[in-house]
Amino acid sequence: MITFSDVLLLARKIAVGILLTVIPFVLVAGGIWLAWKVLN
Repeated sequence: MITFSDVLLLARKIAVGILLTVIPFVLVAGGIWLAWKVLN
């Protein structure tokens, strides 16, 4: 039987997984954008 706390725990794990995947991309994209702005 799945309880609300189980769903909450799963949602938190998924959210953390998404954040850990997205943050490096954001940092890389931000760094490239900043470098491009500085160079131009």
